[in-house]
Amino acid sequence: MKKFVAALAIPGVLLVGGLGLGITTVTSASATEYAHVAMHHTWHGTVTKINAKMGTTSSFSLKSGAHTYVVHWDAMTHFTMGTAKNLKAGALVAVTGTLKGMIITGTTLDV
Repeated sequence: MKKFVAALAIPGVLLVGGLGLGITTVTSASATEYAHVAMHHTWHGTVTKINAKMGTTSSFSLKSGAHTYVVHWDAMTHFTMGTAKNLKAGALVAVTGTLKGMIITGTTLDV
């Protein structure tokens, strides 16, 4: 009798376990997509310093609240107001882009 119950129970456990793994995989993939979308944001702050240009990418440090971010921008970054010449220490700026760690990849700048 015990062998009969075990023979019925093991496939059921494997089936339920397999479904749980599938649900976990789908959920974590959705969470990753959502996290990427949630990172696209606008930050307002003050330029603290202009960093060295590396290749085609320029960068500056942005103080927003209690945090300091490094903003990377290139020729594809859209300036809604102002130009690259307006970027100087002390300038007020709004940056829209994607955050990874403390680095913002700017897609739109408003100086």
